[in-house]
Amino acid sequence: MKIRLLSSLALLMAALVLMVACGSPTPAPSAEIRAVLPTDPLTLSPVGKNDRNSELIGMQITDSLVQYDHELRIVPRLATSWELSSDGRTVTFHLRDGVRWHDGEPFSSEDVLLTISKAREPATEARSYMSQFERLVALTAPDRLTVVAEYEKPNPDFLESWTIPILPAHLIAPEEDLLTSEFAAHPIGCGPFRFVSYSPGQSVVLEANDDYWDGRPGLDRIEFRIIPDERTSYQALLTGEVDLLSVSPPIWRESRTSESAAHLDRFTFSRLNVWYLAWNQDPAGPFTDPETRKAMMLALDRNTFIDTVLYGLARPGTTTYHPDTHWADPSLSPRPYDPDRAAALLAEAGWADSNGDGILDRNGRPFRFTLLYPRGSQEIAPRMAAWMQQSWSDLGIVMEIESLEWRAFLERRNAGNFHAVMATLSFSSPSPDQFELYHSTARGGVGFNFFGLNDPEVDRLLEQGREQFDPEKRLATYHRLQQRLYELEPLGCVFHFASPVLHKPDLTGLEPSPLDLWRHWPGPRSWRRAGDGD
Repeated sequence: MKIRLLSSLALLMAALVLMVACGSPTPAPSAEIRAVLPTDPLTLSPVGKNDRNSELIGMQITDSLVQYDHELRIVPRLATSWELSSDGRTVTFHLRDGVRWHDGEPFSSEDVLLTISKAREPATEARSYMSQFERLVALTAPDRLTVVAEYEKPNPDFLESWTIPILPAHLIAPEEDLLTSEFAAHPIGCGPFRFVSYSPGQSVVLEANDDYWDGRPGLDRIEFRIIPDERTSYQALLTGEVDLLSVSPPIWRESRTSESAAHLDRFTFSRLNVWYLAWNQDPAGPFTDPETRKAMMLALDRNTFIDTVLYGLARPGTTTYHPDTHWADPSLSPRPYDPDRAAALLAEAGWADSNGDGILDRNGRPFRFTLLYPRGSQEIAPRMAAWMQQSWSDLGIVMEIESLEWRAFLERRNAGNFHAVMATLSFSSPSPDQFELYHSTARGGVGFNFFGLNDPEVDRLLEQGREQFDPEKRLATYHRLQQRLYELEPLGCVFHFASPVLHKPDLTGLEPSPLDLWRHWPGPRSWRRAGDGD
């Protein structure tokens, strides 16, 4: 399963990103949309050190061999069809003829081969794809429209890795480092929109690809405006400067009674994400044992916070397997609010107020730690941090709060330089494979296991799940994995948020997916603005 821990830049899971749309069947000059990004994208290369912003931009610029539709079904894109060998180790893709890059050069199998080669280079930092290609032992092109991928072992999720955006070989071949290349500054793809410009701190502009192989999109232009503050973004929506916005619960509630927002349409949908707390398991820190980590979650009155602060737009989390998916284990439930049980677990873990100062200590070290989170646009994030701080203070735990600009936060988090981290974890597919999140080999900057989990049983179940084609056996394996993760609590899965969206009433075709509004097919290509040529 591809993971975008980085992808949501504010903290509140579903509300972080903005989504916009418009268009017309017969595009007119007014068929443009203005969207919001809360921060600059980490890169403009569709493959590489991607966060959510760079990913959603990249998916408009170029295509992949296959993609998920809004119902999470795999559909053909640059590949028209494929066959899997009887031993489950080899897949043959037949590529679409007549596709051209934005500079006019033809698409071919060479582009696929070089894209994968670049993605596998450590300097590219393509964490979301690297583990999926680890077992790829050979990738060949018998001809310009055929690609053959051979795996070391059978792979039940073999199509999942081929949602990777494909890049033009003739442009990336000369580049030694994809992330610092001229291509990364001015990307060229074969998707429905062309890259026009990027002004750091201001905007990213895309325009329609008139020669798109799947038909010209209804939109003439997409302008992503970079607005760090949610309140400013909301005001821009009210004054007509922005067309559609995903908002936090407080803004959503305010909009429902505000006369200035009465003209807007609205909806909510559920996404595959979780707002999490990651406990650094460094032996020098306080979170080395499961009992302490479980106690931290038991001390949070999540249902009351949902009712009083989040206005019902969230559910308590259990594990990183979203409860709306087929893979979630129904025998597990969110840890209840139980401060007495939390105190008992802390005592079992060796925490006690040995000197009567009101602060727990263990082995002579007081229970003090810092919660790190990315400074984003959402007004709700500081309130969540303050709520946690008070909840844990009642148990004799001292927590400091530190927020950092997004890039600085990623550097600290990925380096493991933290006690606890709070952020959003987004999944860009329904696959149950969470190898790069939990496997011990995904530590140290290779994957997303920045919190340091190293458990042989978790590793065994992750490896087993990757090789099982039998649906029932595979489901049972991932249920056992979730049960083991529930015992260990390496991540505290705090909330699954609903995604509230406000938009101009003349925008149509907004079809949400559990992946969001942007990251599925047809996505923005199908958006329309009523009245423009209808």
